[in-house]
Amino acid sequence: MNWGLVERYKKILYAEKPLLRIYNFGEKEVSFALIYPNTYNLAMSNLGFMSIYYQINIRRDTLCHRGFLPFKGDEKAFYKTNTPLFSLESQVPLKDYDIIGFSVSFELDYINILKILEISHIPLEKEKRDERFPLIIAGGPCATFNPEPLTPYIDIFVIGEGEEVIHEVIERYKSLRSYGKQAVLQGMSSIPGVYVPSMYGVEYHDDGRIKNIQPKGNAPAKVKKRWIKDLSGIQTSSVIISPLSEFKDMYLIEISRGCWRNCRYCMAGYCYKIPRIRELRDIINNAKKAKDLGLRVGLVGAAVSDYPYIDELIRELIKQGIKFSVSSLRADSVTPSLVRGLAFSGHKTITIAPEAASERLRKVINKGIGEEDIFRAVYLAATNNIPNIKLYFIIGLPTEDLEDINQIIILTKRIIDYLNSINAVYETIILSINPFIPKPFTPFQWFGMDRQDSLNYKMNIIKEGLTRYKKVKLIMESPKWSIIQGLLSRGDRKLGRVLLKVHQYGGNLSAWRKALRELEVDFDFYLYRKRDFTEILPWSHINLGIDENHLKREAIKAIKEHGTLPCSLEKCSKCNICSFKGGV
Repeated sequence: MNWGLVERYKKILYAEKPLLRIYNFGEKEVSFALIYPNTYNLAMSNLGFMSIYYQINIRRDTLCHRGFLPFKGDEKAFYKTNTPLFSLESQVPLKDYDIIGFSVSFELDYINILKILEISHIPLEKEKRDERFPLIIAGGPCATFNPEPLTPYIDIFVIGEGEEVIHEVIERYKSLRSYGKQAVLQGMSSIPGVYVPSMYGVEYHDDGRIKNIQPKGNAPAKVKKRWIKDLSGIQTSSVIISPLSEFKDMYLIEISRGCWRNCRYCMAGYCYKIPRIRELRDIINNAKKAKDLGLRVGLVGAAVSDYPYIDELIRELIKQGIKFSVSSLRADSVTPSLVRGLAFSGHKTITIAPEAASERLRKVINKGIGEEDIFRAVYLAATNNIPNIKLYFIIGLPTEDLEDINQIIILTKRIIDYLNSINAVYETIILSINPFIPKPFTPFQWFGMDRQDSLNYKMNIIKEGLTRYKKVKLIMESPKWSIIQGLLSRGDRKLGRVLLKVHQYGGNLSAWRKALRELEVDFDFYLYRKRDFTEILPWSHINLGIDENHLKREAIKAIKEHGTLPCSLEKCSKCNICSFKGGV
């Protein structure tokens, strides 16, 4: 054990302010190491990670400690001194815990999972782990919509929202652990919302398409997503305050979960249906805790401005003198009260996400906002002295042409002209340009991704079109890395061997290039081709509760540029999610 590393992580721990009691290793029947496969500062800004941490730690029989990807300098020290990666709370090697759980939000963190297992002195491939090693589980958005590329390394996946099912997993583990790992896995496969990949066989056609996904034993034909029906029954807010967090001065509060907007590109919108909200009084009471701690409030939801009582909430926060930030806004639901509240809280930037600049393409993706909504949001920012406006765009969307790209330039210029016409004082217009990645369980899951050279060409058009505007700042996501994300989001089990090669070659972009070339991965097959509606997809044995025929209808409506109304009790788009039993 490297004591310099131990002391460094103890300092991080001592700087925290925990809002719940944490037990020492060995004090409870089951030990659980919850891992965020990236660095500490990012992990402690993730509310989903903290929510599961809280749920496990309130159990009488189980303790939960945290683990993270080491910081760059520390990573070398772990390897050099042969020190196994340890938990933050007890500095006990992760390999000594009963269960290790990964919370996975981003595809590019998959390689970090392998790195964490390696530094922990745990065999990467699950077949090489015997009874001496922990049970390895994974949950989070990526585990829900397509766990397949990670199946060689993860024993079980939690599909959907984990706050309830994690308790069932622990109970089943306790009852079966004495019978061995195979008994535990077989027992887990019958828990609704738990996917045990070793309990499913996959057959392939000669051309690489999936022929059949066959369950074994008592495993269900389809694994049903778990979801929390009543948010009031669970706590989803900050449980540890850390000065090293990305939101170091902020107390995060979830105000809603799920989305009713039906944007066709959005995985989160489809994976986390049904929309649910928290009671206004509960949010306000929680916000008062933040005030007592001397912290700002971070309001978290799929679209905070869609919260039906947003104006009442903002008025109360201002009345209480509580400053706040928001995770997301919708241009068509931003209210004057909300923007005034952001200005009161010292916000210098407001983010608007048109996604597409042309009205035609917004119909294709079913964004549901018009130009008047965009300019109204710009006006509210300008008249409330918020000096920076950020616009989020996606390029490479289905049916997109160069006129749609040019519309990004035109819209930006019109916003500049509009701000000048009302004598607004502004500093920067920031354009965030991001390649479209087709995601599972969306109407666009059958569509191909735009090619890298095409994405680069479109980005160059935008750069050249706006180069003379000094107040315009461009932030462009790398098409090279977006291609990797697309590969993993749409991939099958065969991509697990690619992950291993990439890890062995160092995990950087050149490692990806080398591994993909060596293993002769067909990008046309995985990324660029349009998939047939009848094709069995790698995630076809996962059931998120959405009628696949609904997704097909939405894909056809996209091509025809037809819209779909947002969901409500009065207006239903017939996806059948509201009648979904959610794993029970």
